[in-house]
Amino acid sequence: MATDPAGLSWYSGHTRRVATAVPEETTVSQSDTQKAHKVGFITPPAWFDITPMEFASIAPNNVLVMQTIMRPYDFDYSPEHIEEAVPELVHCARSLSSAGAEVVAQFGFPFSFVHGWPSAQQVHDTIEQEAGTQFVMMGVELIRALQHVGCKTLAVAATYYSDHMATRLLNYLAQAGLNVSLCQNWQSQGLVSASDTGTFVGKGELDPMGWKTPEWAVEEAVKQVAANAREADCVLVTGGGMRLLHIVDALEEETGKTIVAGDLTLYWGILRRLGIKTSITGHGRLLAGHDH
Repeated sequence: MATDPAGLSWYSGHTRRVATAVPEETTVSQSDTQKAHKVGFITPPAWFDITPMEFASIAPNNVLVMQTIMRPYDFDYSPEHIEEAVPELVHCARSLSSAGAEVVAQFGFPFSFVHGWPSAQQVHDTIEQEAGTQFVMMGVELIRALQHVGCKTLAVAATYYSDHMATRLLNYLAQAGLNVSLCQNWQSQGLVSASDTGTFVGKGELDPMGWKTPEWAVEEAVKQVAANAREADCVLVTGGGMRLLHIVDALEEETGKTIVAGDLTLYWGILRRLGIKTSITGHGRLLAGHDH
């Protein structure tokens, strides 16, 4: 994986300028931090997450980011472990709030949908109250984003989610009142072996825990599900590791459908809570019209 002097490469085989924590030729003094918007990110355990840097690359210059990683070292991403993670999420949110974050953003869909839609909202509200600051929970914000873009019929590119995890996600979406016409993961699309089992599927360069999924796999997942669900007006891309920020514009133009994904949803939710109304162009319809 390559890097350039100003940023970080994300997808294997591609060099991508993502972000620098501070723009070039800019210094940040202690007085600057007192005037800036501060956003804290909660990253899942044992996962290298570039979300804070990526968000900084599209946010105004007066936004600073910080990050904390959930601690359980033996975390296996099973639904059972995810359901038990609420106290750790509360701890992380409190820590970031105490450090001055005015918005705390949690990364990862399953931390919401394993609870079901009604309970996920309660979990969100509990964490927000305990932290004493605004809280963005990716899976809860996802529903709000789909409602915001006026999604009537949804196709789901479930990427590395196993059939079991995809079923739990579909139940969650149904509880929130969303109409799903098709759901395909990498197995049903022929991108990974049908023999893979577990919470997530994919090996080698498609191992989701390798945090460097190539662009072609994300693009192919979206294109296949869009072509097979012509009646859908929106495509949901699941799996927080699927980064759409830099490819969503082209995919929306090619498929003719609005695309919602974890990274886009999280950034949209943060910007709304910060009261930043400037449209973020070049990164899809959701961010371009986030203030509408």
